[in-house]
Order: sequence, then C-alpha cells, then structure tokens
Amino acid sequence: MSGRPIVFISDFGLDDEFVGICHGVIARIAPESRVIDLTHGVPGQDVVRAALLLAESLPYVPQDAVFLAVVDPGVGTDRRAVAVRTRQGAVLAGPDNGVLSQAWSRLGGAVEAVEITSPEVILPGGSHTFHGRDVFAPAAALLAGGMELGALGPSVEIESLARVEALEPEVHPGRLHAQVLGIDRFGNVQLTIRADHLEQAELADATVVQVRTVWRAIAVRRVSTFGEVSAGELAALIDSRGWLAVVRNGGSAAASLRLDLGNPVEVERPG
Repeated sequence: MSGRPIVFISDFGLDDEFVGICHGVIARIAPESRVIDLTHGVPGQDVVRAALLLAESLPYVPQDAVFLAVVDPGVGTDRRAVAVRTRQGAVLAGPDNGVLSQAWSRLGGAVEAVEITSPEVILPGGSHTFHGRDVFAPAAALLAGGMELGALGPSVEIESLARVEALEPEVHPGRLHAQVLGIDRFGNVQLTIRADHLEQAELADATVVQVRTVWRAIAVRRVSTFGEVSAGELAALIDSRGWLAVVRNGGSAAASLRLDLGNPVEVERPG
C-alpha cells in the first residue's frame, strides 16, 4: 500500500542541498510517499509567513497528507520538535514555534501532540543545526508510512503549543494601516489586508485608493484582473490568496514604491 503524501514547506531555498537531502531521507524511509514541495522560498526565519502559506494551501492539497514545515530560527535551542494530529485527522510535523498553528486551526484544531524524541525516529549522529534532515523529515516519513503519533515521543499538552496569529491591519473609517506581507518574484506587493478589512474601513466600493508609504503617496485603480492594468500602471487587486496586492504591469510594484517585507503601508480614500 502506498504511503501518504507529504506536503513540505521550508525557508531552505534551492541554492543549497538542504531540500534534496530531506527528500533523500524521506525516500529511504517511505519510498512510496510522494513529496509535494509547497515552497522553499519562505523568507528566512519568517515563521508567520510560512504558517499562513501552509494554512492557505489546505484546500488544494491531498486531504490525507502529512504536513512538514521547517522554518526554524530556534533550531538547536530548547524549543521542542513536535508532531500534531488535528480533529480532521491530518498530521503535521515541525518546530514548536507556531509554524504549524494556522494549519491545525483550519483543520478543526489540534487534538493530540507529541514531542519528537524517540531514537527510533531521529537519525543517529545528528546535527544541532539541521533538524529538518535529522528530526522532521524522518518523523514525517514514518507518519506517512503509518507510524502512530504516540510512537514519536511523549505527549505534549495542546495548550502549551506555540501559536502565531494572522497579521491584521489597523482599521479606521476610510483608512487601513497595514504592512507588506509578501513580495513575489514579479514584484507584486501583498498587503495584510483582506476584502473584509476593506468592508470594515468602508473602502470596499472605492474604485480608486491611495497607497501611502514612507516614500510617497499614489492613487491607484482597483481592478479585478491583471489584464485591466495598462503597461507601466500601478493598480490594486485581491490576489489569488485573498490579500490586497499592489501590482504593476510590466514592472515591479515593490521597486516602484521602494517597499520591502514588513514595511508599513496605508490604504485610504484619495484626499
């Protein structure tokens, strides 16, 4: 019988061998399991970003998947390595820093958790700096192959697990104070604003909004598709993940607005 698929997300990037090594560990333990690389381009150590990306992928990946998340700025410290089972039956493995919390919340909540400590799971002679290889990849592979959660290590109180919260903008009448959540390879700028935030700020019906950064303020049209944006024009739209994004046809909105991750941005009605 084939193993469960593994959905893998990390901040390893693809320039080094880290992702391939984790694939190799999984292939040796659970050769029947297919690994779905969600992304390895999470900004380094950005736990919140990884948590949101993992959670937002859930409607589009196999329901019986094992979720493996390795964004781990505390690797080698006393932070726990954990595996969690959700009310819907999904299992997740990763550091106890909140990276799994948005996903388990959307999967009905965590109902069982263990600390991954078993010598039958952890690779011998491991490193203090590469738990993705030595702890989390073998745990995910064993879970995918049918190992019971309790075999990975001792139980952990659900209430003690670390959690992260989705970023929320400050909402005011006619104005939202947000920040840059993400910038994709095209330079599209994703803001911590969703459609319901626009409703709360009475901006949902605005056909033009003013985007204000520390460098400039510019009025941009609200559009529904990239095809509505003229060459070189900046615009704002709700992207495929449900966030408000500032885009530029044929160029980088991030470069045009001199924006980087975490920068503050205000969206308001034009004055």
